[in-house]
Amino acid sequence: TITVNNVTGGTIAADQTICSGGDPAALTQSVASTGDGVLTYRWEVNTNIATPSWSTIGGETGTTFDPGVLTADAQYRRVTISTVSGVDCEALSNVLTVTVNNVDGGTIDASQTICSGGDPAAFTSVLDGSGDDPTVAYRWELNTNLSTPSWSTIGGATLSTYDASALVADAQYRRVTISTVTGV
Repeated sequence: TITVNNVTGGTIAADQTICSGGDPAALTQSVASTGDGVLTYRWEVNTNIATPSWSTIGGETGTTFDPGVLTADAQYRRVTISTVSGVDCEALSNVLTVTVNNVDGGTIDASQTICSGGDPAAFTSVLDGSGDDPTVAYRWELNTNLSTPSWSTIGGATLSTYDASALVADAQYRRVTISTVTGV
């Protein structure tokens, strides 16, 4: 008798986009694996999207996997292993990609000291913000409580530079760079 061990890898879900340093949702199965024997699992990761090189993720043997915090794009797949009479047969799931949207806020010009009622010089962009979406957007924020910061959005301030009006109290300004990839 020749026993054939049939195994399928099932399907894992789904591609995600996160911000750098974010934690993607757990990778779950949308279609269960099947096999003629006892099923076990192994998860693999590829961090070189251009030239795939798969590595085993140590200790990950469940049907689902939580990648944890990521700062770079990564691809994942699950290997289903069906064991019959001591013979292991393997099948791969689909490959899913977690895209990490890396954003750099850039640099704005230096702090200033002015007289009460004076108009500070415009805040210039020493280095524009950047992100995986080459068309970044900006939002400027203001804090007038230096001991307990409470930032508020400055309406209409959406350029890489900002020109504040006359001030009679200390204030802090910051620029937020926004990069949007696949809606995130």
